Amino acid sequence: MSEAQAQVIDLARLDDAAFDRLYKERIEPCFVANENDRLVAVGQFKQRLLIGGAVAAVVAVGAFLIWGQFDIAAVLLFMSAFLIWLYAYQPLAKVGQTLKRQYCSAIADAMGATFTISTFAPPAFERLRAMNLVPGFARSSFEDLFKGAYKGSAFELYEGHLEQRHTDSKGRTRYSTVFRGQLIRMNFPREFLGVTIVRRDAGVFNVFGGGKADGRKLERVRLVDARLERAFEIWGTDQVEARYLLHPVMMERLLELETKLHGKRLRCAFEGGDCLVAVEGGNLFEPGDLFKPLIDPARARRIVNEISGVFGVMDQVLTAQAQRPR
Repeated sequence: MSEAQAQVIDLARLDDAAFDRLYKERIEPCFVANENDRLVAVGQFKQRLLIGGAVAAVVAVGAFLIWGQFDIAAVLLFMSAFLIWLYAYQPLAKVGQTLKRQYCSAIADAMGATFTISTFAPPAFERLRAMNLVPGFARSSFEDLFKGAYKGSAFELYEGHLEQRHTDSKGRTRYSTVFRGQLIRMNFPREFLGVTIVRRDAGVFNVFGGGKADGRKLERVRLVDARLERAFEIWGTDQVEARYLLHPVMMERLLELETKLHGKRLRCAFEGGDCLVAVEGGNLFEPGDLFKPLIDPARARRIVNEISGVFGVMDQVLTAQAQRPR
């Protein structure tokens, strides 16, 4: 590996020139390596869709001739079309999964981290639950773990999907999503003196209230900036530390993180040596439209931007800790 490739990239300060190097050296080779497989998969998709569509039409016509009811034929046609589309898309889904593993690993390696696509124990998840940053659930799944360090401070970023179980009067069970988004743990060299909870302000619908953390009472913390005061509600056990930590620049970084993760209802907790974050977002870090050519810097820029917001927050916390009197 060349010296340029070995250099760790700072995503918090990624200018256009640095992104171009990252794309050319790390990400574009992944796109190039999978482009031919993508083209083959697109051809398979079209072929399977054509054959499957003909089969679905025959099934629908046959159902109409047998039962003489248009509704039954329409339902069978709809169900068949859905199953055929899933079957036809499988080759593309396989290419997408391989591609995602490759470019996410390449980006992680470039910033001195590792990437695990699935089958891992979710870092700090029990603490996220203890801080009420995620809702109650009956079943869970996790994917896309980035794990590494930034300026000597460890971090983990991954996706979680939490579902609650519901049973109706007839005993039928169904599951509904109560959280889907990104979960983050950032560890810092100096422990926080108190516990600080940050949530997006829900106005009259706020239900968090005060409560306690580690046996200490959480009290409302007011922000000087009126715009940020409307955007967030903050509770803490140490008013001085909370105001020192959550100055306007830090709050802007949290808003930026929420935006880059395409999320909403960000909430976080500063406790011990950690900042724990939960953001209700979408299914991120995905390759995007596989019917279009892979070799496109814009595709890579979107993925890199989704990750980079974490480092903006870490950078600001480290700055605040460095300025705090020892």
